[in-house]
Amino acid sequence: MKSIHLAYPLILAAAFPVAAQTQIDLRTQSKNVDFSGASSTKPFQTGAGLPASCATGAAYFRTDAPAGLNLYLCTAANAWTLQSGGATMVSQLNDFGVARTSATVLTVGANCSTATPCNVRFGNTVYSFTNSCTATLTAGTGTAYLYVASGGTLTIGHNLTVSAAGACVAQSGVTSFPSDSIPLYLWTATSGSWNASGGTDFRALLSIKDISAGTGVATLESGGRTTVSVDSALVPTYLTATATIDFPAIANGACAAEQSFTLPGANAGDSVAPGWPPALEGGLIGTMRASAANTITVRLCNLSGSTVDPASASFRATIVRSF
Repeated sequence: MKSIHLAYPLILAAAFPVAAQTQIDLRTQSKNVDFSGASSTKPFQTGAGLPASCATGAAYFRTDAPAGLNLYLCTAANAWTLQSGGATMVSQLNDFGVARTSATVLTVGANCSTATPCNVRFGNTVYSFTNSCTATLTAGTGTAYLYVASGGTLTIGHNLTVSAAGACVAQSGVTSFPSDSIPLYLWTATSGSWNASGGTDFRALLSIKDISAGTGVATLESGGRTTVSVDSALVPTYLTATATIDFPAIANGACAAEQSFTLPGANAGDSVAPGWPPALEGGLIGTMRASAANTITVRLCNLSGSTVDPASASFRATIVRSF
């Protein structure tokens, strides 16, 4: 009978388990867990921005990042690393990602490597980056502008106190993206700390700005910069100069001694379009020529029927080239 009485507590305990026994440690007590029948699963911590601290192996889904650029793993204490997508195009965009790896450190291009370089193109010039870099903030409230400069330098432009290490340089006094740069990210800071949700992605996976030479226009690619200029083989260039000349009195039927003035760039024999004074005395005729390098010579003759003393006046010579 005593043995029967002893069994009752065990039966009651099995029939009415206490609350503590309903909690299961999935890590140690589960086996072959299959969530395929669950109405939903949510294995990652989520939120905007990145937490300031993390333990190695933690995963985080960033809700404020573009689709395909959301998943981060904690690869070292307090160091988040963006996980590249499987598609090639998404991976290329990921390469130049910027992550807040601590309250004072931004990591740029964590996925740039020799095997998977991060490439940027200016015109026909391509720059490759095979290493990441960091921007360390020591003081200040303001904004950092992360971009690739036209010369191919990965730059942290800022109005803070920032030092750069790795494949980039820090440039103070920058308050906007330079017009000839490729913007990557903008990141704000407050009181010496990068804001956890202060990153704005300015990268563009696909873009083009094509400049084509038209009639009379020439283009030249150099160092990623396109220079547009006039094609002198098609568009005429002009040389012009004026001078005040005071010819002496000229007898009827005679010519005064030739007078000269300087026109830089003129060559002997160039065709000259003369510009005569609007008040030139009647009966006077003249010629104008490029008599030597940089020199225009004017001859004035009198066919008026009487002696004429021309007033001092302004004479213009114009040379047109390369029609």
